[in-house]
Amino acid sequence: MLNFCNGLSNDDLGCFLRYYVHNAVLRKAMTKQSQLEKTLSEQKRNTVGRPKSDEKRQLILFHAGQLFMSQGFERTSMDAVAKASGVSKQTVYSHFNNKDTLYNAVIEQKCMMYQFDNSQLAKKDLALDKILFNIATKFIELLHDPDVMDMYSTVIGESKANPHMAELFYQAGPRYSLQIVSTLLHEHPQAELSKANAYEVALDFFNMLKGDYHMRGILNMPYRLEDQEKEKLAKRTTEKALAIIKSFS
Repeated sequence: MLNFCNGLSNDDLGCFLRYYVHNAVLRKAMTKQSQLEKTLSEQKRNTVGRPKSDEKRQLILFHAGQLFMSQGFERTSMDAVAKASGVSKQTVYSHFNNKDTLYNAVIEQKCMMYQFDNSQLAKKDLALDKILFNIATKFIELLHDPDVMDMYSTVIGESKANPHMAELFYQAGPRYSLQIVSTLLHEHPQAELSKANAYEVALDFFNMLKGDYHMRGILNMPYRLEDQEKEKLAKRTTEKALAIIKSFS
């Protein structure tokens, strides 16, 4: 502290505040680095036993995701992704035809981590309320993922200057999730809604799940819900969705 405050001995309060801010920023940076190292370590463990080509694909996806979040879509090049991943540019292109394809894959991988994929459509033998509650729970967890919130912030910051990137994000993330749930509500025997009504209910379902916490997160305000609050929101939203579905019968 003495070294950091050198030359400020006539203003102890100012010295203390600068010292405090300096350490707060440093702690935040160290925490972020620790999270990245932990994620990368888990990524490497998950690739044990996979073919080398798949290992490289996962490595590229991880580093591409970090670059898209930290630098944005426009400033992230395939060269930069190759360098961060420790592979050649040719290797990156062997897995992803272009940057659009890579960006879509990063978003889709995050959705799949929370089971937002077509596997939900294979559960039509389960009760609809259980399926919707499971989806609701996973979606709330998805929106509490720091990487997802960082991606939202990046997209919003770039969307005006780069509407193409915003469209890619919408199609690979929100639109994809809507299609999964609307297809479920159209085909499940306890719903069997028309395609138009199924899409409308799916849209209401996801909007209710976002609630106030999501807006607070986008605005970089404290937003995290406690586990009991998450469960309550998932249950309440499922009940409301079922009531809406019933109103169409």
